Amino acid sequence: MSATRKGLASASMLLVLGLGCGSGERPKAEPAPPAEPPAVAAPSPPAESPPVELQPSSDELPVEEDFEAEAEQQISAENLRAELDAIERELAAAQ
Repeated sequence: MSATRKGLASASMLLVLGLGCGSGERPKAEPAPPAEPPAVAAPSPPAESPPVELQPSSDELPVEEDFEAEAEQQISAENLRAELDAIERELAAAQ
């Protein structure tokens, strides 16, 4: 080998070793930003059930017999017209 080839080979070896070994200082990679937590879908509202129509039992509905005793005590022949007018006003106000 000629001297220039030896010099060139030595320089190449030094270059490879220099690059391979490095100076020991490597740029530190910046840490990756923390990953965002996965998006959680909002819970869906429960399915609405159709409205239940409650039917009162016959024991719960007021009937004529429930009021007979009270009516006999409160209503007489003398105050019949006044009591009837009061009941009619009460019913009209409820509508």
